[in-house]
Amino acid sequence: MRRIHLVAALFLPLAACSTVGYAVPGELSTAAPLRVSGRQGVLLNQRLSFGPYATGQVSRSATRGRDQEEEFATEHGEYRQRYSFSLAREGAKVADVACDAEGSGAQTLNVTWRSKRVLQCRVTMADGSLRMVQLESSRDRPLAGRLSGNEGWAITGLDRVTGGARATGTTGYSIARDNGTPVAAVDVSNDGAVYMPGQGDDTIAAVAAALLLYQDPLQASERFRDP
Repeated sequence: MRRIHLVAALFLPLAACSTVGYAVPGELSTAAPLRVSGRQGVLLNQRLSFGPYATGQVSRSATRGRDQEEEFATEHGEYRQRYSFSLAREGAKVADVACDAEGSGAQTLNVTWRSKRVLQCRVTMADGSLRMVQLESSRDRPLAGRLSGNEGWAITGLDRVTGGARATGTTGYSIARDNGTPVAAVDVSNDGAVYMPGQGDDTIAAVAAALLLYQDPLQASERFRDP
């Protein structure tokens, strides 16, 4: 027997927050942080901003999911949330972003023994060029993957705080070129921050906004929480 669940996404989960703070990679630690506004609290009519960048109103679906019966599992489900937004730099639109976040998990006696998360984003720049974000994770590990397009970057989620201790949940992301050169870091703990040396990059800023707005579907569903 299957049951359909519809979970309203009214508040951004704070599970990944830490009062200690995200451990910014050394190469980017000297860059001035661009503080984020609009990430916390009620998500209705949400708008996000950092530095010269600001989103339009974020369109976000509820977290929709389906519970399924599975052998040896007391709970098994798949959940999904979509969100989209435009991004402007000093009032001029630079990108449209549409993301699809998915999560699936199974647990027995409240012990999660299988979970997977996927984040896919389509980033259309003002000149019409297309970039694709493809990130995946399993169990309680942070999302990781690539940003593809005319130029590729690696995106790696981190779960460490200042001092090196491991946090519960993702604290931030690093974005680096294929040769390993870091180009940006995104702090998703607390209110959030973006680290982009120099004048920044519109594509990277669009990806940073997508990561700051991401909600873990399994956390939002309140059904599967990794130990």
